[in-house]
Amino acid sequence: MDPDVITFAAVSTVIVGLVGSLSLIGVVTWRFVRRPYAPPASLRRDDDRLERLQQSVDAIAIEVERIAEAQRFSTRLLAERHEKSLPGS
Repeated sequence: MDPDVITFAAVSTVIVGLVGSLSLIGVVTWRFVRRPYAPPASLRRDDDRLERLQQSVDAIAIEVERIAEAQRFSTRLLAERHEKSLPGS
């Protein structure tokens, strides 16, 4: 057999294999990219839990602010009462 024919057959085989491989990679990549992303259920459940935690922290912050305001008010009333009870006032 002629060595040029053998070389041509080897090069043709490599080219066909390369084109086929690249085509397969392209199709798989395109299908993967076109697929809509849906987060796993565990991430959605974690998001719900974080949302509830954020709401709880906000509610606690409001209550702490109310307690602090009540304490400032009580302190001011006690200070005024103490000033009025001092002799010479």
